[in-house]
Amino acid sequence: MLRIFFLLVFVFQSSCQTGDGKVSVKKNNKIAKCEKDIALNLEFKVGDSRRYGIFPDSLNNRLNPKTNKPLLTSLLDCAEKNQFEIEFIEGFYDLNLILDSRKNLSFKFNNSEFKLAHITNEKGARSEHINFKGKLILSDSFGSYYSDHITVDSLIIKTSTRKSLEGRKSRGCHIYKGTNNLHINYLKIQNLASGSEVYENNHAALAIDGLRENPTYITIDEAIIESSDRHGVYITGSQNSIKKLKINSYGQGTTVYMSGMQDSDRGEERVLSGLWINRCNDCQFDEVEIHTKNSKGFPLKLDEGDASRPTFIKLLKMDVPYKDELILDDILTNVLVKKIELVD
Repeated sequence: MLRIFFLLVFVFQSSCQTGDGKVSVKKNNKIAKCEKDIALNLEFKVGDSRRYGIFPDSLNNRLNPKTNKPLLTSLLDCAEKNQFEIEFIEGFYDLNLILDSRKNLSFKFNNSEFKLAHITNEKGARSEHINFKGKLILSDSFGSYYSDHITVDSLIIKTSTRKSLEGRKSRGCHIYKGTNNLHINYLKIQNLASGSEVYENNHAALAIDGLRENPTYITIDEAIIESSDRHGVYITGSQNSIKKLKINSYGQGTTVYMSGMQDSDRGEERVLSGLWINRCNDCQFDEVEIHTKNSKGFPLKLDEGDASRPTFIKLLKMDVPYKDELILDDILTNVLVKKIELVD
């Protein structure tokens, strides 16, 4: 009788998930079946991209012979269904990390470099609950739209023409319409390109915008803009915040071929700036440092907003003495600067 009792308990536990969210035995069986379908190199652990044929500094734009789908697509499908973490070791993968209508995906990077990463709703549903752990390096751009609950540990965007098949330069970070609840711990953008029609939509190294569907609850702990050919940062939306923002140079390129910008009047995009705050309600910047000696344009553009929902810059640091003419402010601005300091 006891033997039957223990057997029933075992069967019950094997088909359920524990209260603390740990994966059950049944879940492990599902993962094992998934891996049988896509695993190519069993000497690597579950989740390691090499297990599924994706290696750094290698040809990764191939089909998985077991699924007849691209290697990365096969891995994403399996990880999304079974919710195990995907790990990429250090190196350049020569891939675009496209997450169209994906949910519940977790990645672990270790100085892992891709061409670009885009999180979208291209397949009809919003992407949500995407977690990027570790340091991710991109040689083109990071972008999101119609997505929710995205977290990023460390993101570096830099031009790498040698590794880009198209030979293009950086297009920066664009958090676009319909993006909500996105958090970045650390963001560094080394440059933003201009000079040809390819870069017509390069507006700011960091752009947070989207006409009528502006991003909300976008939070960044630290962002550094090393250089931008156009604006340093352009931000709209509501309930967005950046704790520490440093802009070392802006306006380094040309506005030729530059297209118009969301939520602005035609022509305003060509008046370059370090930080442009426009229709940003209930937003907050704890510390903003803008270096303008070697830049072109206004350090700060304070555009219109809802006066009943003010936006605050707690501390503004500049490398030149403050003068009113350095700030381009709209009569309807809702941005308040609490304190200004001069830095070297």
